[in-house]
Amino acid sequence: TEIFQEGLVLPPCKLVAEGEWNEDLMNVILKNVRMPGHTIGDLRAMMAAGDVGRRRYLEMVDEHGAENVQRYVNEIMNRTERLTRQKIAEIPDGTYSFEDWLDNDGIDLETKHKLKATVTIDGSDMLIDFEGTAPQLKGAANSALSGPYCCSYYVMHCLVGPEIPINSGCYRAITLNVPKGSLLNPDHPAPLNARTMTMCRIVDVIFGSLIQAVPERLRAASAGMEGVSLSGRRPGDNSAYVYLELFAGGMGARPTKDGIDYIECDVTNMMNAPVEAVEMEYPIRIHCALLRDDTGGAGKFRGGTGIEKEFELTEGECEITHRGDRFFTQPWGLFGGKPGASYATRVTRKDGDAFDVPARLRFPLRPGDRMYCYTGGGGGYGDPLDRDPATVAEDVWDRKVSPQSARNDYGVVIDEKTGDFDPEETERQREQERKTRGPITWTYDLGGDFGVR
Repeated sequence: TEIFQEGLVLPPCKLVAEGEWNEDLMNVILKNVRMPGHTIGDLRAMMAAGDVGRRRYLEMVDEHGAENVQRYVNEIMNRTERLTRQKIAEIPDGTYSFEDWLDNDGIDLETKHKLKATVTIDGSDMLIDFEGTAPQLKGAANSALSGPYCCSYYVMHCLVGPEIPINSGCYRAITLNVPKGSLLNPDHPAPLNARTMTMCRIVDVIFGSLIQAVPERLRAASAGMEGVSLSGRRPGDNSAYVYLELFAGGMGARPTKDGIDYIECDVTNMMNAPVEAVEMEYPIRIHCALLRDDTGGAGKFRGGTGIEKEFELTEGECEITHRGDRFFTQPWGLFGGKPGASYATRVTRKDGDAFDVPARLRFPLRPGDRMYCYTGGGGGYGDPLDRDPATVAEDVWDRKVSPQSARNDYGVVIDEKTGDFDPEETERQREQERKTRGPITWTYDLGGDFGVR
């Protein structure tokens, strides 16, 4: 409920000065972590990488001169600003708003919290206003002020495309208003540790706003991510371990392509940890890791699928810190595309008891207990009844879509013997579905209690 519970808070200070490590500061850091060997290794690796960049920049200055280098730096940034403004000017002038919700803050598990973005395009200027977002939260779902800024910059790169360089010139055309005391700009000492899921939702509300202006350039909602930490001590030598499993979901479908299955996207970029490496390093057995069918939102272009992963603790006892989102909302679909599936986590005890995890919770895990994690899928884009029936049949063959979903969501009838679609039955099924449903008049399908709008 406050940042002091999240770890050691250090003001800006030098870990290395004139080539010498500050040993007192390093000792303070290492005394406050459970795995000091890992921590000092990470710090030294980051210092080494930064030093390589420093040396190469100075080599360039030595070769071309400081004045020339600075002149070219300024020119690159100015060109980037001009190109970015050209892209913004292509967007119709106007004001566009969208809102979405966080499941809860980890304290009050029954209350959703609103994020709202209003994007105003005026010529080559863009204003992103987060007025209307909920006040700061008791739990760790708040974001530091850097969150809405970096998410806004990310969306800008999605809009302008990869041909425009990434530098601060790109951001001169963007102005933000982030209300003080909101969950995106909280007052100290608000907790921040589970902010990544909030940042995923920031991207969603900015995308949701801009889609009204440039639907052909942006995708449906992605599933986002969740973080599940397993921490404990090994019975043999009492050594500490901390393992953070960072789950991805499906990517939202794009205007001309399916979403990608189980991928980190938007403002996250974690790599998948191989099952073999996890089982060698930690007292954990992973019984399965597979794509979860029927999780990608149906559409002319299907949302990416999530996964199912099953964990069992083999020895000792560990504490689970489970922080997720989209357990009670869904990644929205666009223009007839259906929403992706929600996340879900279920724990079964060795004695047979079981419970569902409400997105954010801390609880113990003991030997023989199992945790089943199901990640969400991306939203679909476009009318599912316009999807190529042969592609739907391929999805069924790949077990990304069930035969029932092929019929109910896509109007595609699969021959149980051959696995191919039946053209005549499919045409009849789709015609009936269109008559029953009527024309698509909505932009978003948020699913569940939120419906379409």
